Amino acid sequence: MKKEILDIQNLSQAKKELSQIKAEEISIDIMAPKAVFRVVKLFDVHPAAANIIKQEMLAIGGEAAVARGCVNMSVEKSDVIIMGTLRQYQRLLAKLKMQKGYFGLNEVVEELKSVIEEMSR
Repeated sequence: MKKEILDIQNLSQAKKELSQIKAEEISIDIMAPKAVFRVVKLFDVHPAAANIIKQEMLAIGGEAAVARGCVNMSVEKSDVIIMGTLRQYQRLLAKLKMQKGYFGLNEVVEELKSVIEEMSR
């Protein structure tokens, strides 16, 4: 037995790797978005928006790190580090679109759209 650590950069590469091991064809579309993992840093996010991002990512099995002062709104802005799979980013985007009129989430939605586009190639 050998091992190889894969660095999957996008959806097409994930599908290719899954196809090469002869995964069930119908399963490839389900599994591939889970194989593309990204860490994204957003800068100068409103603390309420940062809290929403963190809560939504945790709810879908991802992670987000925010400044300590976001919890009690003692900071004006926070950088946010989001960690998740393509599938989690897709789910996060869907949830944020429903709230995008608040706390600068419009900008977050637009930034995440570009991240998802890059991951989906």
